[in-house]
Amino acid sequence: MREVVRRQREDEAYDSWFRREVALGLDAAKAGDLISADEAEAEAWRAEMRRKLSGSPS
Repeated sequence: MREVVRRQREDEAYDSWFRREVALGLDAAKAGDLISADEAEAEAWRAEMRRKLSGSPS
């Protein structure tokens, strides 16, 4: 039973976090704070390269 309650609390916390992040993203988009798909892809590539160079696991 404790495991069920623990899992339920974790799920609720994640759902709350996710909803806050979506709201922040929507607010940023409404304010015009956007980047192009090319910029997003380039940043993801740079982050992956930094991770690889630092030796961090995936």
